[in-house]
This record gives sequence, structure tokens and C-alpha cells, in this order.
Amino acid sequence: MAIIKTFNGNGNYRNENAIQFVTDYIFNPYKTRSGYLGGFGVNPECPAESMMIVSEQFGKSNGVQLRHYVLSFAPCELANPTIANEIGGRIAQLIGTEYQALYAVHENREHLHIHIVSNSVSYIDGHRFYGKRKEFYKLMEGMRKILRDYGIYRLIYDSQKENIPSA
Repeated sequence: MAIIKTFNGNGNYRNENAIQFVTDYIFNPYKTRSGYLGGFGVNPECPAESMMIVSEQFGKSNGVQLRHYVLSFAPCELANPTIANEIGGRIAQLIGTEYQALYAVHENREHLHIHIVSNSVSYIDGHRFYGKRKEFYKLMEGMRKILRDYGIYRLIYDSQKENIPSA
């Protein structure tokens, strides 16, 4: 079964450096050995700056700047980083219908996991993603549909509040 966790940055996702910090963390070359990373709606040369520009355009440079998810797989469930890359790209595209999104496949543990980061401000009209139940369940259902295409039929949400893992 796949497990999705949300990270709140222990309040740090509200500061002006949050997007750059998390982008640097998820794109860390040690963790992304195969180089599987990407995004949707962002300039790949400067993804954090791309997200900050959208927030500034809509006057929403304050408050929570991003959403951070980690989708983990058991080794027997998914051990192929190429497939994990496909899944990450599809999830970024799903989120990208309204929000800029980044993803990176991490291979630095016994199990593959995908970090997914999205701007909390919509590039379409500037509304915020607050992660309320309706919004979150819609996102979860979209992820479940994607995972089913890869033979993964269970996605569990781990609601434990945690800080971002240390780099």
C-alpha cells in the first residue's frame, strides 16, 4: 500500500524562503540519484522563483506558501524509479491544472518515495489551496486513479503532523 503524508514545515512554510528551501531539499542530487524530477507550470531553471512570482502577482506573498506531500511505496510494491517518475509527473500534471507543482523521486532510503510540492496560490485566479477536506479529498482521489494505472490499489493517508525531514 502506498502512503501519503503531508508536511507543514512546522510553520516555516510561511516565510519568504520556504519555497527555495523545500525546492533545494527535494531536488538534492544525493536523494535523486537517477535525476528523476520535474514540474508543471514552472520554469525548470528556477522553479522556486517561478512560484514566488505567481504569489507576488496575486498579492499573496504572506501566509502558507506551499503544500508538501510525500508519497511512499513499499519495496515490493514499487522498486522501479522510472515508474515512480511517471507517477510523479502525472501527479504534478494533476495538481498543475490549477497550481504550479514540482516533484522529485527520492532513492536514498530502502523504499522509493516521491516528494510533491505545490504553490498554495493558483496561477489561474490567485485563490489559495487551504487543504480543506473537499480540496484534499479531490486531490487524493486523483492520486488514487493514477496509482491504479500502475496496479497500486491502496493509498493510505498518514495524518500524523510532522516537520519536514532533515536534509
